[in-house]
Amino acid sequence: MDDYDKLLERARTQVPEDAFKRSGERFKVPDVQLMVQGNRSLWQNFQDIINVLNRPGREVLKFVSGQLGTAGTMEGGTAIFNGKFTAELVDDLVARYIESYVTCPVCTRPDTEIKKESGAYYLICSACGARTAIRPV
Repeated sequence: MDDYDKLLERARTQVPEDAFKRSGERFKVPDVQLMVQGNRSLWQNFQDIINVLNRPGREVLKFVSGQLGTAGTMEGGTAIFNGKFTAELVDDLVARYIESYVTCPVCTRPDTEIKKESGAYYLICSACGARTAIRPV
């Protein structure tokens, strides 16, 4: 048993200290900045958020506009929705998207990517190697 403890201690000293911290500390999604103009809602920091999420903009836009039940388009780094919505509502939808399509359900890290294999979609985690089936957006 003494050998095991020595080996464990040696292995632990070779792993970087930040590997034992949750990666969620570095995963900070900015709050949604939404502006209502007439009968349209403009999501001004859309590009910033999709950069943090590391997902294609059209995929996030499709999810959020589908949940809002309205049409959405992208113009530059801004997403535009038909209708009047609040920033809190869109924030909640972004949080739901992150839970379903960004964070790993096994290790809760955001280091994932979506892959389509033989007609099915999988969330593949590069941190722990988990492969989880997900519904398409």
